[in-house]
Amino acid sequence: MKKQLITKFIIRNFVNNNDKKTQSNLSVFNITTSFYFNYKQVSLLRCISIFLIIASTLLNTSCVHENFDVPTPSENRTNLKLNAILDSIQNNASWNLIAIKDLKSRFNSGDAPLLIDKNDVIKGYVVSSDLHQNFFQEIYIQDAPENPTCGIKIASSLQKSYTKYNKGREVYIHLKDLYLGETNSGDGIIAIGGKRKLNDIKEIDVLSISQLEKQVLRSEVTETIIPNTIKIPEIDDNSLGTLVRIENLFFNEELIDKPIVSINDDFDTQREILSCNGFHLDKTFIETSTFASFANVSIPSGGGSLEAIVTRDFRGDTFVLVLNSFDDVVFNDTACNTLDATTFTTSIDEDFENTTGTGNVNITGWTNFKQEGTKLFKLYDDEDTGSRAIKIGSFASRNDRTISWFITPPIDLDTSESEFFSFESSNSFSDNSDLKVLISTDWDGVTDHIVTATWEELPARIAHDKESFENWVRSGDIDLSSYNGTAYIGFRYIGSGDEENDGTYEIDNIKLLVK
Repeated sequence: MKKQLITKFIIRNFVNNNDKKTQSNLSVFNITTSFYFNYKQVSLLRCISIFLIIASTLLNTSCVHENFDVPTPSENRTNLKLNAILDSIQNNASWNLIAIKDLKSRFNSGDAPLLIDKNDVIKGYVVSSDLHQNFFQEIYIQDAPENPTCGIKIASSLQKSYTKYNKGREVYIHLKDLYLGETNSGDGIIAIGGKRKLNDIKEIDVLSISQLEKQVLRSEVTETIIPNTIKIPEIDDNSLGTLVRIENLFFNEELIDKPIVSINDDFDTQREILSCNGFHLDKTFIETSTFASFANVSIPSGGGSLEAIVTRDFRGDTFVLVLNSFDDVVFNDTACNTLDATTFTTSIDEDFENTTGTGNVNITGWTNFKQEGTKLFKLYDDEDTGSRAIKIGSFASRNDRTISWFITPPIDLDTSESEFFSFESSNSFSDNSDLKVLISTDWDGVTDHIVTATWEELPARIAHDKESFENWVRSGDIDLSSYNGTAYIGFRYIGSGDEENDGTYEIDNIKLLVK
């Protein structure tokens, strides 16, 4: 009887001090207890040892896939896998560490998922968190903790992924036998998945827990993520999947004190948010899940900044910002105000209405130059707006490469204290061709020296391939006040005669306001 009481005491205290799941295994302890009393010749101490061994085994097996606390490197078995992969990359040419941007370039939106059949590996840093349930079955990583150039989505089946793939965690993804594609075909959000969806072979499905453990490997490094500070017009495909910071933001008055998620929405709510940019207001959208823990938080008054992940809405039509936490919205200031255009004078105002013909653009003071290929910027009559504009494209050029420039007259930045440049753009299937707006303060105006001059990209919003060909997109008012001397602003187009890169861009209403 005394031995029975001691035994029950040991079992009761062991169970009470451990996970509740262990209590479901009491029947096993009872069997063990019976075993002891059927064999009284076994000493009490030996039985206690048996009980503790069995209890320890049961406790360990009951926690598989439940505890995702970040382990120390010495406890992390994935480090052995990761070290083996990194050694293979260094010593074996069949293993490749590739850039996220290069991986994404293999896939075109709307295509069927691509099975990766090589031992390719990418490295990235986690920037999203599902701690507040605003992300579901997705993890976003970017290619650097600061000044990233690209991000990508991982379609994941893991719940509470923030406890394993914490923000800032450096991860390596072994891509062989995984898929590159979209979880919603055509939405433009390129992702890594574990397989094709059974009900739609053009979409990818999530990585299983087993695939995550084997192929999405954490290093011991956790970096501090420094978000890119950008303006709304700078949000583009290169921003997708990265953490950004946007300043001078505010909400319309009619939204203030309303919950960030509408009670009328089933899945997501998009709330418009505005930013002062020169003479105009730029707008974008914060998208919040109805399941987010901060769904009922009230929209604040005043103005300030936020940090969020850039992604797209469900159909892929619009860039949206998704918060990790509502704490990342910091409104401590008053709402900003736009500039008064009446206090500025117009230095450049080119709408092409006074330029005749439909051939190559030839306007006094402007430079129309072909660096490679045969195509120059041309004048045309836009059927949708009824106005004249210019366009550039490499369709049917048969050129292996097209690089064309359209450059403003010289701009004296030393005679004014503030300057804002703007334009409008449209496209007709941009098809992976590229249009950028660049500024140079060391070009001397000689066409032969364009290539050797220093050109810096300006933060302009340019029509993207998903934009309707009927729409004209404002660039935003681009502040030039940080530049000095004589400057030139150039529109540079890059494409080819290949049907995947032969798109067309249109440009109109080029303006420079100075004060």
